[in-house]
Amino acid sequence: MTEAQTTRGETNRDRVRRVLIQPLTEYGFRKPGNVTEQKHAKFLNDLADGLAYLSEPQLEQLRDFLRFCGEGKDKRAWPRMAAITPRAEAVAPRPIEEHPTICSWFGSARGPKALEEGTLVAEFQFLSQFKRPPLNDGDWRRVREKSAQHDHDRRVRSDRQRRGVASDDDRKWLAWHAQLEARAMALLKQ
Repeated sequence: MTEAQTTRGETNRDRVRRVLIQPLTEYGFRKPGNVTEQKHAKFLNDLADGLAYLSEPQLEQLRDFLRFCGEGKDKRAWPRMAAITPRAEAVAPRPIEEHPTICSWFGSARGPKALEEGTLVAEFQFLSQFKRPPLNDGDWRRVREKSAQHDHDRRVRSDRQRRGVASDDDRKWLAWHAQLEARAMALLKQ
């Protein structure tokens, strides 16, 4: 079968099963002894759903990493999700727009409030980096400082552009900031 024939009509979950789960099972990975069949089946479904954002070559790379991460005495039991997820993030970070926690954060009352306070881009960056919302005073201080830095940089670079003396770096930074802002704004509308 050609790749086109194999992947025609294939869902992302099916691709994860074909490229990652099935080969690792054939390699010898099995359910851990302290896990029921039902829980293991749910684990494999959650794994397929959680890694659906990866492309086929990325799944192949992850599969190669995981071959050496088996658990148990004989190192043949499936690793836990907590061991798989960071390796998947190392292969290809999950797009921030696909993280349910982050989408709900911006979709809640906090999104419009961040927009009103001018911290939207800084909060988006924080969530992108840490995959969680700011939780304590230190986190919020970091967000406010980054927001103030962005505001200053945007004003200075926009002024240079308005006067016609902007460097390539200024134009690239403004485009980068506008793109981040657009991505964060798109989450507000969801």
